[in-house]
Amino acid sequence: MKKLLAISVALFMSTYSLFANVNEKLLYSFSKTFPSAENVKWSEDANGYFVSFTQSGMHSKVAYDAQGGFLYAIRYYNEENLPVSVLLTLRRKFAGKKISGITESSTPDNITYHVKLEDEKSWYTVGVTTSGGTVIEEHFKK
Repeated sequence: MKKLLAISVALFMSTYSLFANVNEKLLYSFSKTFPSAENVKWSEDANGYFVSFTQSGMHSKVAYDAQGGFLYAIRYYNEENLPVSVLLTLRRKFAGKKISGITESSTPDNITYHVKLEDEKSWYTVGVTTSGGTVIEEHFKK
């Protein structure tokens, strides 16, 4: 069983290394953090490493610095994956508006939810923090 696991990890790492010059430590850390990641694509530039993938039906992107340290993550999903506290804040402050998509941005210190809302007359992008703060980031008339 241990040999099978070692072979699987080696195959996993060699497969991902084809997409960028990603070191084994970062690949191992990524595989532990996102064990069910699918459609994984790595890229690299002077600032670090970037990986896009799908996990639990959510499209995600993660950025790491040149040393493999976490910088930020972005996830795209629908209303059913939104934390209840954020959903309640939106329902209270933007009653009658339909949620059409969420972009979650995470840094080591913060999570912000950028929520697409719409009603009969307009589209909105609203930023919501975990503390419940909201700001209208965009507003377009239909």
